[in-house]
Amino acid sequence: MNHRKTSPTPGARRSGRPAASGELTLSTDVRVWKVNQVRSKKAPYQIRWTVAGKVKAASFATVALAESRRSELWQAMRKGEAFDVESGPPESELRAAAAKANEKPDPSWWDFSREYMSSRWRTAAAKTREGLADSLATVALAMTEEGEEGAHAGGGASRGAVGGRTGARGRGAAT
Repeated sequence: MNHRKTSPTPGARRSGRPAASGELTLSTDVRVWKVNQVRSKKAPYQIRWTVAGKVKAASFATVALAESRRSELWQAMRKGEAFDVESGPPESELRAAAAKANEKPDPSWWDFSREYMSSRWRTAAAKTREGLADSLATVALAMTEEGEEGAHAGGGASRGAVGGRTGARGRGAAT
């Protein structure tokens, strides 16, 4: 008498209801094969693994890269992680990729400068505000240094007018 449950994807998690369009089908039925050499000049080393009976493969330029990836898959399999039946990676890699996709990109220099000044402006003294503005202007000019030579040679805006101190004491201003 056979007591095994048979399903189209052995080891796949099924809840009895149809999978939603964004829902993943995961399986712990994973087998990892050894690294094979294939006829390819760009990526001659290939690893293959099966997830719920579906064969997955990845090619690499060096045997070390292929062995490293095989080791990652093997460790995930030994931890008992479920693998995606359609695409093949472990669940932890899927979560990491989703987190990276939702990550906020680094702000531009302009956005950073504005946010920094708005956070410090209200509580800073007048001279501190002047120093902050001068420092940010100096850094901004240093970041765009490749265009600086043409601006000064052509009689454009001088450094004193943009990034220098102009105040009652006459620093950076013609007196």
